[in-house]
Amino acid sequence: MVEVGRILVLGGGIGGLSTAIALRAAGFHAEVFEQSSELREAGAGVGLWSNAMASLGQLGVSIRGSRPLRTLAGANARGKELSLISLDALGPEFASAACFVVLRPVLLAALAERLPRQVVRTSSRALRVEALERGVRLHLEGGRVEEGDLLIGADGLHSIVRSLVVGEDNLRYSGQTCFRGVARLRVAEADILREVQGRGQRGAVCPVDLETAYWWTAHNAPAGEILDPPSRKAHLLERYRGWPFGLEDAILATASDAILQNDLIDRRPANKYALGRVVLIGDAAHPTTPNLGQGANMAIDDAIVLARSLRAEATVAGALERYQRERLPRTRQIVQRSWSFGQMCLWQSASAVWLRETMLRLTPQSTMRGLLRSQILESVGDL
Repeated sequence: MVEVGRILVLGGGIGGLSTAIALRAAGFHAEVFEQSSELREAGAGVGLWSNAMASLGQLGVSIRGSRPLRTLAGANARGKELSLISLDALGPEFASAACFVVLRPVLLAALAERLPRQVVRTSSRALRVEALERGVRLHLEGGRVEEGDLLIGADGLHSIVRSLVVGEDNLRYSGQTCFRGVARLRVAEADILREVQGRGQRGAVCPVDLETAYWWTAHNAPAGEILDPPSRKAHLLERYRGWPFGLEDAILATASDAILQNDLIDRRPANKYALGRVVLIGDAAHPTTPNLGQGANMAIDDAIVLARSLRAEATVAGALERYQRERLPRTRQIVQRSWSFGQMCLWQSASAVWLRETMLRLTPQSTMRGLLRSQILESVGDL
Protein backbone atom coordinates (compact mmCIF):
# COMPACT_ATOMS: atom_id res chain seq x y z
CA MET A 1 0.00 0.00 0.00
CA VAL A 2 1.30 3.44 -0.95
CA GLU A 3 2.28 5.58 2.02
CA VAL A 4 0.54 8.79 1.11
CA GLY A 5 -0.98 11.34 3.45
CA ARG A 6 -3.45 13.92 2.19
CA ILE A 7 -5.05 13.38 -1.23
CA LEU A 8 -6.71 16.36 -2.89
CA VAL A 9 -9.57 15.65 -5.31
CA LEU A 10 -10.38 18.64 -7.51
CA GLY A 11 -14.00 18.47 -8.68
CA GLY A 12 -17.18 17.40 -6.90
CA GLY A 13 -19.00 15.79 -9.80
CA ILE A 14 -19.69 12.11 -10.42
CA GLY A 15 -16.04 11.22 -10.96
CA GLY A 16 -14.67 13.27 -8.07
CA LEU A 17 -17.13 11.96 -5.50
CA SER A 18 -16.74 8.37 -6.71
CA THR A 19 -12.98 8.68 -6.36
CA ALA A 20 -13.15 10.12 -2.86
CA ILE A 21 -15.47 7.29 -1.77
CA ALA A 22 -13.18 4.65 -3.29
CA LEU A 23 -10.05 6.16 -1.74
CA ARG A 24 -11.56 6.39 1.72
CA ALA A 25 -12.83 2.82 1.44
CA ALA A 26 -9.28 1.76 0.54
CA GLY A 27 -7.90 3.45 3.67
CA PHE A 28 -6.71 6.80 2.32
CA HIS A 29 -7.45 10.36 3.46
CA ALA A 30 -9.13 12.18 0.56
CA GLU A 31 -10.77 15.61 0.44
CA VAL A 32 -12.87 17.05 -2.37
CA PHE A 33 -12.65 20.67 -3.57
CA GLU A 34 -15.65 21.84 -5.61
CA GLN A 35 -15.92 25.28 -7.21
CA SER A 36 -19.70 25.61 -6.82
CA SER A 37 -21.34 26.74 -3.60
CA GLU A 38 -23.22 23.43 -3.43
CA LEU A 39 -22.95 20.03 -5.01
CA ARG A 40 -24.91 19.98 -8.21
CA GLU A 41 -24.57 18.11 -11.47
CA ALA A 42 -25.17 19.87 -14.77
CA GLY A 43 -27.28 17.84 -17.13
CA ALA A 44 -30.51 15.91 -17.13
CA GLY A 45 -29.93 12.16 -17.32
CA VAL A 46 -27.14 9.63 -17.54
CA GLY A 47 -27.07 6.03 -18.69
CA LEU A 48 -25.41 3.62 -16.29
CA TRP A 49 -24.48 0.30 -17.86
CA SER A 50 -23.62 -2.95 -16.18
CA ASN A 51 -19.94 -2.09 -15.75
CA ALA A 52 -20.67 1.13 -13.86
CA MET A 53 -23.44 -0.42 -11.78
CA ALA A 54 -20.96 -3.06 -10.62
CA SER A 55 -18.51 -0.34 -9.64
CA LEU A 56 -21.20 1.62 -7.79
CA GLY A 57 -21.97 -1.56 -5.88
CA GLN A 58 -18.31 -1.71 -4.84
CA LEU A 59 -18.69 1.84 -3.49
CA GLY A 60 -21.83 0.96 -1.55
CA VAL A 61 -23.95 3.28 -3.71
CA SER A 62 -27.48 2.14 -4.49
CA ILE A 63 -29.63 3.68 -7.22
CA ARG A 64 -33.34 2.90 -6.85
CA GLY A 65 -36.31 3.61 -9.05
CA SER A 66 -34.79 3.39 -12.53
CA ARG A 67 -35.90 0.58 -14.83
CA PRO A 68 -33.48 -1.92 -16.36
CA LEU A 69 -33.50 -1.39 -20.13
CA ARG A 70 -32.60 -4.65 -21.87
CA THR A 71 -33.75 -3.98 -25.45
CA LEU A 72 -31.69 -1.69 -27.69
CA ALA A 73 -33.22 -0.25 -30.84
CA GLY A 74 -32.43 2.04 -33.73
CA ALA A 75 -34.97 3.68 -36.04
CA ASN A 76 -35.23 6.41 -38.66
CA ALA A 77 -37.25 9.59 -38.48
CA ARG A 78 -40.12 7.97 -40.40
CA GLY A 79 -40.54 5.43 -37.60
CA LYS A 80 -39.00 2.48 -39.43
CA GLU A 81 -37.20 0.10 -37.05
CA LEU A 82 -33.67 -0.55 -38.31
CA SER A 83 -32.37 -2.69 -35.48
CA LEU A 84 -33.85 -4.33 -32.41
CA ILE A 85 -31.58 -6.23 -30.05
CA SER A 86 -32.71 -8.03 -26.94
CA LEU A 87 -29.79 -8.59 -24.60
CA ASP A 88 -31.38 -11.95 -23.72
CA ALA A 89 -30.81 -13.08 -27.30
CA LEU A 90 -27.06 -12.44 -27.11
CA GLY A 91 -26.36 -15.35 -24.81
CA PRO A 92 -26.09 -16.21 -21.11
CA GLU A 93 -23.20 -13.80 -20.48
CA PHE A 94 -25.69 -10.94 -21.02
CA ALA A 95 -28.22 -12.34 -18.54
CA SER A 96 -27.67 -9.53 -16.03
CA ALA A 97 -26.68 -6.80 -18.51
CA ALA A 98 -28.85 -3.69 -18.70
CA CYS A 99 -28.81 0.07 -18.94
CA PHE A 100 -30.33 2.17 -16.15
CA VAL A 101 -31.17 5.77 -17.05
CA VAL A 102 -30.70 7.87 -13.91
CA LEU A 103 -31.28 11.57 -13.32
CA ARG A 104 -27.90 13.16 -12.65
CA PRO A 105 -28.95 14.96 -9.44
CA VAL A 106 -30.19 11.63 -8.07
CA LEU A 107 -26.86 9.95 -8.79
CA LEU A 108 -24.89 12.85 -7.33
CA ALA A 109 -26.98 12.81 -4.15
CA ALA A 110 -26.49 9.05 -3.76
CA LEU A 111 -22.72 9.53 -4.04
CA ALA A 112 -22.66 12.48 -1.63
CA GLU A 113 -24.45 10.37 1.00
CA ARG A 114 -21.40 8.11 1.13
CA LEU A 115 -19.07 10.93 2.23
CA PRO A 116 -18.89 12.86 5.51
CA ARG A 117 -19.91 16.49 5.00
CA GLN A 118 -16.54 17.86 6.11
CA VAL A 119 -14.76 15.94 3.35
CA VAL A 120 -16.31 18.07 0.58
CA ARG A 121 -15.19 21.71 0.44
CA THR A 122 -17.55 23.77 -1.72
CA SER A 123 -16.88 27.33 -2.99
CA SER A 124 -13.33 26.22 -3.77
CA ARG A 125 -12.53 27.42 -7.26
CA ALA A 126 -9.02 26.37 -8.33
CA LEU A 127 -6.85 28.94 -10.09
CA ARG A 128 -3.71 26.91 -10.65
CA VAL A 129 -1.84 23.80 -9.61
CA GLU A 130 1.78 23.78 -8.55
CA ALA A 131 3.84 20.60 -8.65
CA LEU A 132 6.19 20.14 -5.70
CA GLU A 133 9.06 17.68 -5.32
CA ARG A 134 6.99 15.26 -3.24
CA GLY A 135 3.51 16.68 -3.47
CA VAL A 136 1.25 19.34 -4.94
CA ARG A 137 0.01 22.79 -4.06
CA LEU A 138 -3.51 23.88 -5.04
CA HIS A 139 -4.11 27.62 -5.33
CA LEU A 140 -7.75 28.54 -4.80
CA GLU A 141 -9.74 31.71 -5.36
CA GLY A 142 -9.52 34.14 -2.45
CA GLY A 143 -5.88 33.37 -1.74
CA ARG A 144 -6.42 29.96 -0.14
CA VAL A 145 -3.67 27.41 -0.63
CA GLU A 146 -4.00 23.67 0.01
CA GLU A 147 -1.12 21.19 -0.06
CA GLY A 148 -1.27 17.44 -0.45
CA ASP A 149 0.77 14.39 -1.34
CA LEU A 150 -1.32 13.63 -4.43
CA LEU A 151 -3.74 15.61 -6.59
CA ILE A 152 -6.53 13.98 -8.56
CA GLY A 153 -7.90 16.10 -11.39
CA ALA A 154 -11.62 15.35 -11.59
CA ASP A 155 -12.44 18.81 -12.91
CA GLY A 156 -14.09 17.83 -16.16
CA LEU A 157 -13.89 18.81 -19.81
CA HIS A 158 -12.29 22.20 -19.10
CA SER A 159 -9.84 20.81 -16.54
CA ILE A 160 -7.05 23.10 -15.38
CA VAL A 161 -5.17 20.05 -14.14
CA ARG A 162 -5.08 18.36 -17.54
CA SER A 163 -2.60 20.81 -19.07
CA LEU A 164 -0.11 19.99 -16.31
CA VAL A 165 -0.25 16.29 -17.21
CA VAL A 166 -1.04 16.19 -20.93
CA GLY A 167 0.09 19.63 -22.07
CA GLU A 168 -2.03 22.11 -23.94
CA ASP A 169 -4.53 20.45 -26.28
CA ASN A 170 -7.59 21.76 -28.03
CA LEU A 171 -11.24 20.94 -27.67
CA ARG A 172 -12.69 19.04 -30.64
CA TYR A 173 -16.19 20.04 -31.81
CA SER A 174 -18.19 17.14 -33.21
CA GLY A 175 -20.37 19.23 -35.50
CA GLN A 176 -23.58 18.81 -33.51
CA THR A 177 -25.27 20.70 -30.70
CA CYS A 178 -27.37 18.85 -28.12
CA PHE A 179 -30.58 19.69 -26.23
CA ARG A 180 -31.67 17.72 -23.15
CA GLY A 181 -34.57 17.65 -20.75
CA VAL A 182 -36.60 15.63 -18.26
CA ALA A 183 -40.33 15.16 -18.82
CA ARG A 184 -43.06 13.82 -16.59
CA LEU A 185 -45.05 11.59 -18.91
CA ARG A 186 -46.06 7.98 -19.22
CA VAL A 187 -43.51 6.27 -21.44
CA ALA A 188 -45.15 4.05 -24.05
CA GLU A 189 -42.26 1.57 -24.34
CA ALA A 190 -40.71 1.65 -20.90
CA ASP A 191 -38.24 -1.20 -21.46
CA ILE A 192 -36.57 -0.05 -24.69
CA LEU A 193 -33.56 2.21 -25.20
CA ARG A 194 -34.02 3.58 -28.73
CA GLU A 195 -32.22 6.20 -30.79
CA VAL A 196 -33.95 7.78 -33.80
CA GLN A 197 -31.77 9.17 -36.60
CA GLY A 198 -32.60 11.50 -39.46
CA ARG A 199 -30.68 13.74 -41.83
CA GLY A 200 -28.04 15.40 -39.68
CA GLN A 201 -30.21 15.16 -36.60
CA ARG A 202 -31.25 12.54 -34.06
CA GLY A 203 -32.94 12.10 -30.72
CA ALA A 204 -34.18 9.70 -28.08
CA VAL A 205 -36.71 9.36 -25.28
CA CYS A 206 -35.07 7.31 -22.51
CA PRO A 207 -37.32 5.83 -19.80
CA VAL A 208 -36.25 6.57 -16.23
CA ASP A 209 -39.35 5.04 -14.67
CA LEU A 210 -42.95 4.56 -15.75
CA GLU A 211 -43.75 8.26 -15.28
CA THR A 212 -40.47 9.97 -16.14
CA ALA A 213 -38.33 10.22 -19.26
CA TYR A 214 -34.97 11.77 -20.02
CA TRP A 215 -34.90 12.97 -23.61
CA TRP A 216 -32.26 14.45 -25.85
CA THR A 217 -31.80 15.69 -29.41
CA ALA A 218 -28.70 16.53 -31.44
CA HIS A 219 -28.43 18.22 -34.81
CA ASN A 220 -25.80 19.72 -37.09
CA ALA A 221 -24.97 23.33 -36.23
CA PRO A 222 -22.01 25.73 -36.14
CA ALA A 223 -20.10 25.67 -32.88
CA GLY A 224 -21.22 28.10 -30.21
CA GLU A 225 -24.74 28.83 -31.46
CA ILE A 226 -26.44 28.55 -28.07
CA LEU A 227 -30.09 29.59 -28.13
CA ASP A 228 -31.72 31.69 -25.43
CA PRO A 229 -33.65 29.36 -23.11
CA PRO A 230 -37.10 30.87 -23.90
CA SER A 231 -36.70 30.02 -27.60
CA ARG A 232 -35.44 26.44 -27.27
CA LYS A 233 -38.77 24.63 -27.00
CA ALA A 234 -40.31 26.23 -30.10
CA HIS A 235 -37.08 25.64 -32.03
CA LEU A 236 -37.09 21.94 -31.21
CA LEU A 237 -40.80 21.44 -31.87
CA GLU A 238 -40.34 22.92 -35.33
CA ARG A 239 -37.24 20.86 -36.10
CA TYR A 240 -38.61 17.55 -34.78
CA ARG A 241 -42.25 17.91 -35.85
CA GLY A 242 -43.69 14.50 -36.70
CA TRP A 243 -40.82 12.49 -35.25
CA PRO A 244 -41.90 9.11 -33.86
CA PHE A 245 -41.64 7.33 -30.52
CA GLY A 246 -42.81 10.19 -28.31
CA LEU A 247 -40.11 12.79 -28.93
CA GLU A 248 -42.58 15.63 -29.59
CA ASP A 249 -44.59 14.71 -26.49
CA ALA A 250 -41.45 14.76 -24.34
CA ILE A 251 -40.42 18.19 -25.62
CA LEU A 252 -43.94 19.54 -25.12
CA ALA A 253 -43.96 18.27 -21.53
CA THR A 254 -40.76 20.17 -20.67
CA ALA A 255 -40.66 23.84 -19.72
CA SER A 256 -38.56 25.86 -22.14
CA ASP A 257 -36.32 27.24 -19.39
CA ALA A 258 -35.64 23.67 -18.23
CA ILE A 259 -34.23 22.60 -21.61
CA LEU A 260 -30.44 22.46 -21.57
CA GLN A 261 -28.19 22.99 -24.57
CA ASN A 262 -24.50 22.28 -25.10
CA ASP A 263 -22.29 21.55 -28.06
CA LEU A 264 -20.99 17.97 -28.30
CA ILE A 265 -17.26 18.28 -27.67
CA ASP A 266 -14.37 16.06 -26.68
CA ARG A 267 -10.57 16.05 -26.88
CA ARG A 268 -8.35 13.69 -28.84
CA PRO A 269 -7.34 10.70 -26.71
CA ALA A 270 -4.33 11.40 -24.50
CA ASN A 271 -1.32 9.11 -24.13
CA LYS A 272 -1.01 9.52 -20.38
CA TYR A 273 -3.18 10.32 -17.39
CA ALA A 274 -0.53 10.90 -14.73
CA LEU A 275 2.64 12.89 -14.16
CA GLY A 276 4.54 13.08 -10.89
CA ARG A 277 2.02 13.45 -8.06
CA VAL A 278 -0.87 14.47 -10.34
CA VAL A 279 -3.38 12.10 -11.96
CA LEU A 280 -6.52 12.60 -14.05
CA ILE A 281 -9.85 10.77 -13.94
CA GLY A 282 -13.16 11.07 -15.78
CA ASP A 283 -13.65 13.86 -18.30
CA ALA A 284 -10.40 15.50 -17.26
CA ALA A 285 -8.60 12.37 -18.51
CA HIS A 286 -10.76 11.16 -21.39
CA PRO A 287 -13.58 13.56 -22.29
CA THR A 288 -15.89 11.86 -24.76
CA THR A 289 -18.92 12.60 -26.84
CA PRO A 290 -21.99 10.86 -25.35
CA ASN A 291 -22.72 8.62 -28.33
CA LEU A 292 -21.90 5.36 -26.53
CA GLY A 293 -23.29 6.44 -23.16
CA GLN A 294 -20.04 5.69 -21.34
CA GLY A 295 -18.79 9.06 -20.00
CA ALA A 296 -20.03 8.72 -16.41
CA ASN A 297 -19.42 4.96 -16.53
CA MET A 298 -15.74 5.44 -17.29
CA ALA A 299 -15.34 8.00 -14.49
CA ILE A 300 -16.86 5.63 -11.91
CA ASP A 301 -14.67 2.79 -13.12
CA ASP A 302 -11.60 5.06 -12.95
CA ALA A 303 -12.29 5.58 -9.25
CA ILE A 304 -12.19 1.85 -8.52
CA VAL A 305 -9.00 1.23 -10.50
CA LEU A 306 -7.14 4.22 -9.04
CA ALA A 307 -7.95 3.36 -5.43
CA ARG A 308 -7.08 -0.29 -5.99
CA SER A 309 -3.78 0.66 -7.62
CA LEU A 310 -2.77 2.89 -4.71
CA ARG A 311 -3.56 0.10 -2.27
CA ALA A 312 -1.77 -2.60 -4.29
CA GLU A 313 1.52 -0.81 -5.05
CA ALA A 314 4.33 0.34 -2.78
CA THR A 315 5.05 3.68 -4.47
CA VAL A 316 3.01 6.51 -5.96
CA ALA A 317 4.86 6.14 -9.26
CA GLY A 318 4.11 2.43 -9.39
CA ALA A 319 0.46 2.94 -8.51
CA LEU A 320 -0.13 5.63 -11.14
CA GLU A 321 1.65 3.56 -13.76
CA ARG A 322 -0.60 0.63 -12.92
CA TYR A 323 -3.69 2.85 -13.13
CA GLN A 324 -2.66 4.11 -16.56
CA ARG A 325 -1.86 0.63 -17.79
CA GLU A 326 -5.35 -0.56 -16.87
CA ARG A 327 -7.33 2.46 -18.03
CA LEU A 328 -5.61 3.90 -21.10
CA PRO A 329 -6.47 1.20 -23.68
CA ARG A 330 -10.17 0.96 -22.85
CA THR A 331 -10.88 4.64 -22.40
CA ARG A 332 -8.96 5.69 -25.52
CA GLN A 333 -10.89 3.13 -27.54
CA ILE A 334 -14.26 4.31 -26.24
CA VAL A 335 -13.48 7.97 -26.93
CA GLN A 336 -12.51 7.20 -30.52
CA ARG A 337 -15.41 4.80 -31.16
CA SER A 338 -17.85 7.38 -29.84
CA TRP A 339 -16.34 10.07 -32.06
CA SER A 340 -16.51 7.85 -35.17
CA PHE A 341 -20.15 6.94 -34.52
CA GLY A 342 -21.03 10.60 -34.08
CA GLN A 343 -19.43 11.53 -37.39
CA MET A 344 -21.79 9.15 -39.21
CA CYS A 345 -24.69 10.96 -37.55
CA LEU A 346 -23.67 14.15 -39.39
CA TRP A 347 -24.60 12.63 -42.74
CA GLN A 348 -27.42 14.50 -44.49
CA SER A 349 -27.55 13.49 -48.16
CA ALA A 350 -30.13 10.89 -49.16
CA SER A 351 -27.46 8.48 -50.35
CA ALA A 352 -25.37 8.80 -47.19
CA VAL A 353 -28.40 8.35 -44.93
CA TRP A 354 -29.47 5.29 -46.95
CA LEU A 355 -25.96 3.82 -46.52
CA ARG A 356 -26.00 4.42 -42.76
CA GLU A 357 -29.45 2.88 -42.36
CA THR A 358 -28.44 -0.12 -44.46
CA MET A 359 -25.31 -0.64 -42.37
CA LEU A 360 -27.35 -0.53 -39.18
CA ARG A 361 -30.01 -2.87 -40.55
CA LEU A 362 -27.54 -5.46 -41.84
CA THR A 363 -25.04 -5.47 -38.96
CA PRO A 364 -24.76 -9.13 -37.89
CA GLN A 365 -25.81 -10.05 -34.38
CA SER A 366 -22.35 -11.53 -33.81
CA THR A 367 -20.80 -8.12 -34.47
CA MET A 368 -23.18 -6.41 -32.08
CA ARG A 369 -22.47 -9.07 -29.47
CA GLY A 370 -18.75 -8.34 -29.68
CA LEU A 371 -19.20 -4.58 -29.51
CA LEU A 372 -21.58 -4.75 -26.56
CA ARG A 373 -19.42 -7.30 -24.76
CA SER A 374 -16.46 -4.92 -24.75
CA GLN A 375 -18.61 -1.90 -23.97
CA ILE A 376 -20.93 -3.00 -21.18
CA LEU A 377 -19.67 -6.30 -19.76
CA GLU A 378 -16.05 -5.48 -18.94
CA SER A 379 -16.27 -4.75 -15.24
CA VAL A 380 -13.06 -3.41 -13.68
CA GLY A 381 -13.50 -5.84 -10.79
CA ASP A 382 -13.27 -5.51 -7.05
CA LEU A 383 -12.01 -2.50 -5.13
